[in-house]
Amino acid sequence: MKNMDVFYHLLYEHSRGLRDLALYTISPDDETLIAKELQLENVSFLFRKIEDGRTNVYFGHPSCVEVVKSFGTCPHCYLSPEQDFILGIMLGYDRTRQCDRYLTRRDQCEARSIPCQSTQPSSSCVKEKDDEHALL
Repeated sequence: MKNMDVFYHLLYEHSRGLRDLALYTISPDDETLIAKELQLENVSFLFRKIEDGRTNVYFGHPSCVEVVKSFGTCPHCYLSPEQDFILGIMLGYDRTRQCDRYLTRRDQCEARSIPCQSTQPSSSCVKEKDDEHALL
């Protein structure tokens, strides 16, 4: 990895209590290096492959990482409106925008014939991508 400034900044914010959960996207080649850094700092983390071949690493407070684990391995665009809202809030996104986003996604889900929420998020995903329905 050539530039880890953003990663170290997110790690610093977590260590100072400014961020309970962080999300950083890396090349799969960098997983070992990132894992070593997070283990050295005793920070909980989770790797999730994404559709373009890269890897998302979630790290921070253990309970926040556990919540992300509970969402299963679905890409973000397949999360239910509730899961999307929870993730956004944990990552520190603007609360009002997250509320607006939740309401939009909820309305879109209610208009679909296929349910948006998986009954088994760890083993299956929502059938339609939310990004195909003009989200914010």
